[in-house]
Amino acid sequence: MTEKQQEVRLVYTGVRNLFLRIITSPLSFIFTYLVAKYLSSLPNGEVVFASWQSLYVLVLGYFTIPADIFSTLTSRYASENKPVGGILFFNLLFGAISATIYIFLVPYLVSAVNYPDYFAFYMASLLIVSFYVYRIVYAIARGKTPLVIGTITVAFQVVRLIIVLVAFYAFHLSILGVIYAYLAGYITQALLSSFRIKANLKFDIKTAIITVKKSIVTIIYYLQLILEATIVWLTIVILHNDIPIAYFESALIIANVVSWSYALYDGLIAKLGETKDPSIITTSLRLYFLISTLWLVVVVSEGHALLFHIRRDYLTAIYALIVLSLSNYMRGIYSIFYYSIVMKDKALGLEESENPFKGITAKLNVTNITFSIIGVVASVISVFILRSFPPYIIAIGMSLGVLINSVWLLLTSYSISKKEYNFKIPKRDIIVSILSGGLISFIFLQLNFVSYINMIEYGLLASILYISINYLFSSYARNFIRSAIKELRKILM
Repeated sequence: MTEKQQEVRLVYTGVRNLFLRIITSPLSFIFTYLVAKYLSSLPNGEVVFASWQSLYVLVLGYFTIPADIFSTLTSRYASENKPVGGILFFNLLFGAISATIYIFLVPYLVSAVNYPDYFAFYMASLLIVSFYVYRIVYAIARGKTPLVIGTITVAFQVVRLIIVLVAFYAFHLSILGVIYAYLAGYITQALLSSFRIKANLKFDIKTAIITVKKSIVTIIYYLQLILEATIVWLTIVILHNDIPIAYFESALIIANVVSWSYALYDGLIAKLGETKDPSIITTSLRLYFLISTLWLVVVVSEGHALLFHIRRDYLTAIYALIVLSLSNYMRGIYSIFYYSIVMKDKALGLEESENPFKGITAKLNVTNITFSIIGVVASVISVFILRSFPPYIIAIGMSLGVLINSVWLLLTSYSISKKEYNFKIPKRDIIVSILSGGLISFIFLQLNFVSYINMIEYGLLASILYISINYLFSSYARNFIRSAIKELRKILM
């Protein structure tokens, strides 16, 4: 198979899934905006919104660890056509155990926030179970049929928005309505994926047990995410105040738009399951830098307006938004390297008897979690020092540790991936994307516009400027844009 043939499939999968993400992005934004706006507008709204964000981080940050532990290796084994049906059972079992532990802890968790809605907290246990099921089915799809991911993303956005609208405006629910919306969305994704994936779903208990054992290596990565999630709770402990959390989470909601472009490497694991050609990583990097930088430009350029329309007070969270956006951007690059490392790690192979903790993935994750403690400590110290400052300043302090960890993740994963694959670094394409994106973002940040009309006008203008500069100075961008125009003409004609 030639490099050109490899690129076409990899790029097509990523662009198609991203396109579907784009056309449903208004639904995603409407949902997140609606939740933030509706909950914040309720009596004692800042507390309600902050409580929901704390619950969300708690449920999907702490109690869903086993679901994500199995995901990476499940994707690898699915791409290698190994029997992965047994892993579904194990994941459901771990989900039930996790939900049970959560239920026992609910009284303590409710006492830690200023919003004592016990029923909503108990109902979140169903969110845990549904997430486990969705996550493992998603992992199988990513490894074997990555094109399905775009389709189920559309279904999730549509169902989630419909349910939350009904919950808010027909039944006048608050946090409980958001829980129902996510629950319906995850169940829909799991069902659609189950019908469309083309993986080997044979129930093999041996494969499932090996997956569980070797996935202990990947738990280290998720422990790092848990450490970062504690920044929110440690801030509450230090300040005894939820308001800075609301500023931080508002910035995070918008900064997460950058992560939409992670869809660009949806086909990476499936492709590396077929061949370990270094050009696959080079192509993934070119595609990511070209398009993800565009998302970063849009998010940062329109940050003022987006924060303003969630709640006027959150306008000053723009600096936290910039920090978190950069962090998400770097984690996307890190993920490309990380997945390539997992796919090359012989110690994680299904037939390998080697101790998985002696593999390159384990060494990477141990190094990263050790360093992540520094990032979390940096955030906690910043919050403590800034505790008497306004909430938006404290939000910046909270964001610092996340950015520090992202830089470290990127550097360490690049080092190992480069050593294993010796891939070509597309320096010119990267430099053009970063410089043009940084310049345009800086210019548009000075405008401080907030109206919806200006958001559309300046968003389009920033995008056109970025695309034009890359078209002129990047050969990859030029070829990509020309190919995209040709494909669009075929569809329209």
